[in-house]
Amino acid sequence: TAELSLRKKQYNHYRDQLLSFEEGEVEWKKLGEVATITIGEFVHKDKQDAAAKYPVYNGGRTPTGYYDKYNNTGKKVIVSARGANAGFVNRISTPYWAGNSCYSVGVRDIDTLHPDFAYYLLKQSELKLTGIQQKGGIPAVSKKQMEELLLPIPSIYKQERIVAILDKFDTLTTSISEGLPREIELRQKQYEYYRDLLLSFPKPDTSESEAVA
Repeated sequence: TAELSLRKKQYNHYRDQLLSFEEGEVEWKKLGEVATITIGEFVHKDKQDAAAKYPVYNGGRTPTGYYDKYNNTGKKVIVSARGANAGFVNRISTPYWAGNSCYSVGVRDIDTLHPDFAYYLLKQSELKLTGIQQKGGIPAVSKKQMEELLLPIPSIYKQERIVAILDKFDTLTTSISEGLPREIELRQKQYEYYRDLLLSFPKPDTSESEAVA
């Protein structure tokens, strides 16, 4: 776990370096100029089904349920619109249902802006998004505030190179099937196995004890 914590810090450091550009090196555009931002639709819990195919997203972190319909295709960035997780950024590669507390951000021209590059830019801007939550009442991020976010847009070749590097770091630090979290899980199981072996002792033979007595 200490190794995972260090790798996450290292990942954040390199991500910030890779997404920092010199003056004149990139073109700066507002998010609203290069992407379409839509808010999702409410779907009642009674209509959701754990056996359904499409995940329902509201807060952005994990699905809140499953539905038999979808209102967004994959390759989107989602941002939590309101609540305790307002401003949280995630990405979805498969069709899903966006709830009424979920913004979906779709890139307009993939030859200009790589969808995964947009995700990493918004992930880096997460603190900005949480910092512009509405004051008072329920925390929220408005569509207007998101549209005004300034993003650096380098060449598509450079975007693809940066995405390839950051995807490797992301897998290492977050994947539960390939990265350090999976390694930690396996080591924990290994530890528990050997602990149980070391703490397993043969029970005394009751017949021998009675004979001695």
